[in-house]
Amino acid sequence: MIHPERLGKYEIKGALGRGAMGIVYKAFDPHIERFVAIKTIRKDMVEPELAAQYMARFRNEAKAAGRLHHPNIVGIYEFGEDDQVTFIAMEYVEGAGLREHLDRSVSFDFAQLVALMEQLLDALEFAHAQGVVHRDIKPSNLIVTSKGRLKVADFGIARVDTSNLTVFGMTMGTPPYMSPEQCRGLEVDHRSDLFSTGVVLYELLTGERPFGTDLGSVSYKICHEEPPPPSEHAALKLPVEVDHLVATALAKSPAARFQSAREFHDALRDVANMSVKVENDLGTTMVNIGTLMLLQKATPAAWDDDTLRTAEHELARAVGPMARLIVRRAAAQTRDRFELCSMLADNIADPEMRRQFVDAFNETGSGLRAGVGSTGARGTGGSSPSAQASAGGAAHTGAPGVAEARDTRNLGTALEPAFVDQITARLAVYIGPIAPIVTRRAAREAKTRTDFLHRVADSLGTQERTAFLREVGLGGD
Repeated sequence: MIHPERLGKYEIKGALGRGAMGIVYKAFDPHIERFVAIKTIRKDMVEPELAAQYMARFRNEAKAAGRLHHPNIVGIYEFGEDDQVTFIAMEYVEGAGLREHLDRSVSFDFAQLVALMEQLLDALEFAHAQGVVHRDIKPSNLIVTSKGRLKVADFGIARVDTSNLTVFGMTMGTPPYMSPEQCRGLEVDHRSDLFSTGVVLYELLTGERPFGTDLGSVSYKICHEEPPPPSEHAALKLPVEVDHLVATALAKSPAARFQSAREFHDALRDVANMSVKVENDLGTTMVNIGTLMLLQKATPAAWDDDTLRTAEHELARAVGPMARLIVRRAAAQTRDRFELCSMLADNIADPEMRRQFVDAFNETGSGLRAGVGSTGARGTGGSSPSAQASAGGAAHTGAPGVAEARDTRNLGTALEPAFVDQITARLAVYIGPIAPIVTRRAAREAKTRTDFLHRVADSLGTQERTAFLREVGLGGD
């Protein structure tokens, strides 16, 4: 298919995909220099009997989302039309649909799940206040950015104020996510969106849709059957309070559900903040439900038991019973031995206790069954230089390898691991546990040692950058 070079003022850069009614393009607005997404309908490609329906939905999307300016709603910039093409220019969002995450069996921890649902409910609260009911809340209409921002998209069948968009007597929505009143073809209000949100919450908790996917039976189940409590299908042991929350969201009668997105939001937050008692051989503590489910979560198999058991035991000397949670959370976030040590040591305020923790950690085994371990040279006291710096030990010791950083030979191959570890140790003094991420990226992109050091220094503020460059022998240039 030949794509247009321009649509109105927009320069077409490529196709993003095919939507329900046409091609979606990535385009550039030269007037204000930003990328946009453009949804199109080519009038000659639409079957005549469907043209009126498609155009009505298209205009409705522009009308509905065009009045909604909210950080969790995809913004609409312009509605355009000529003899051949009708288009909507909208906010270009770097991210993936929640449907894609679910299809890949991505596992969200409870805190992430709550954050996503709160953003969805914030968006719905705003839309409902503006007289807009979405009517098609489902994972494929929810975009999640790499930074965890959720954006609601596709207001094509939204109800705006008291006007209803009808499609030849058909019910509106996507069957597995429709409310009972939608399935029956009755008039809907904002509480229909809250039911659909409950379905999304159920699927995030369990990986399954509460009423199944069989189109022949799903509508009947939505109207007449209660779904199994999510605790029966979730991989984690869910407290009964979570079951009660979902049951309220999925009530058959709108009057029995949450009566507003704000009420749903507050109830979700109350459940997430509820405290339960956790007991182990290190003591007793009160943790909220989200923390409880993190404690249940299996530790990644890549980490050997000796490393994690030692880390938990040594960390408990400084932070008490919460050590188990901290270790499991950190182990789930990284497969890098230095990074794990740095993340854990960052929880210890006392410098001497940090050094003791790092020494004990580095006496454990390989760290990863896959054979990934620390490649740094051993420093004083038997710990790697990287770990010492993150633990507040050796921030300013002399380092011959750093002084040699003025070498501007084209490296041709990767920087020596020991040198990268050494620089990571120094950077960790300034930015903490994310230092390995910065140095690994810089090492991949740099062509010389000096280039590498400058790329690393760019992660710091002006004064810190000057101090860092002076430390590594570049004189703050």
